[in-house]
Amino acid sequence: MAIAALAVMLAGCIPESASVEGGGIASLYAGFMAAAILVGGVVYGLATWTIIRYRARPGDELPVQTHGSLRLEAVWTAVPILIVLGLFAATLLVLTRVEAVTATPRTEVRVEGFRWGWAATYPTTGVTVSGLREPGPEIVLPVGEPVRITLAAADVVHAFYVPVFLFKRDAIPGRESVFEITIDEAGSYGGQCAEFCGTFHARMPFTIRAVPRATFESWLVEQQSLAPPSPEPSA
Repeated sequence: MAIAALAVMLAGCIPESASVEGGGIASLYAGFMAAAILVGGVVYGLATWTIIRYRARPGDELPVQTHGSLRLEAVWTAVPILIVLGLFAATLLVLTRVEAVTATPRTEVRVEGFRWGWAATYPTTGVTVSGLREPGPEIVLPVGEPVRITLAAADVVHAFYVPVFLFKRDAIPGRESVFEITIDEAGSYGGQCAEFCGTFHARMPFTIRAVPRATFESWLVEQQSLAPPSPEPSA
């Protein structure tokens, strides 16, 4: 009972997901936790019952010794195998959904980590937001639709991690990583580099601000108007 209570408490420490992909991961965690509680309960329950029921008492003679039961041994071998295969299949399905990308996303962002900050570029508009150390850049994204993110690193390994998305992806130098995030609700969500990258690793936060599509479009137009004009070609 204590172990089950502890497992439930630990499961409650997982934040409620703010992304569609994180929702699938949270459900997978819950399935693993339920299987662990069930298996633990059966194993510890039977072991405790056996120890108490068949404990030695003064004057007891040696009980009849039995070789075993092939039927029971087959059952307790087959059941764990089936449980593991079921968890494997569930993991494969969730990871397939998390890794899936749409053919033509409406929004694309290239996020690059560097020591010690982040830069987010919206390729179709030329808008770039960046920031060093605290508080880091604010990356604005539309809510309720898949957003394709191309992740890169300029120097060493960094990691794009937003806790409430229940999602983390490493940024590796010389290798771009492409994934999509669908944010469920509008709001601001804190992120952080989650791979040790040097002296100021702890000072690499960023913020994801999810807004409705109309607000996002207006923000892009505003950012374009704030961009410095292109230099005139020399004569």
